[in-house]
Amino acid sequence: MKESATIIFTLLVGGGLLLFGGCRHGHYDGDSHIDFVIDYLDEVLDLDQAQQAQLVGIKEEMKAKADTLQASKKEMHSLFKEQLAGEIIDTERVKAAIAEHRLQFDHLIDPAVDHLAAFHATLTPEQRQKLIAKLEKMEKWHN
Repeated sequence: MKESATIIFTLLVGGGLLLFGGCRHGHYDGDSHIDFVIDYLDEVLDLDQAQQAQLVGIKEEMKAKADTLQASKKEMHSLFKEQLAGEIIDTERVKAAIAEHRLQFDHLIDPAVDHLAAFHATLTPEQRQKLIAKLEKMEKWHN
């Protein structure tokens, strides 16, 4: 059981590193940030050409899905401002907007986990160990 929890934790943290690139704060261009993450993973894990190409494909697909999610977020923020400006908040409208945004987020998360599993399957045991070592180092920075 403990081994399963460790594997799940590693996959989730690894996916977070893969998808979000760790802890870069501030305003930046999303494409350049994703390119930074891919370059960083390439450097840390010494990826082969097929693994690099797989990450680029994941980037392109996930970017399209993330753009849709970003548009939904902007619409939801507009609704929130509209509701806050009024005399009474229409809780049903707000809850419906949040539910829709969550649904769109789920449409992003499901393929992200699938891509993570597919990419993980291409890693050598040495690459997995390097990834775990990097994740453990990041955990120390953030704890």
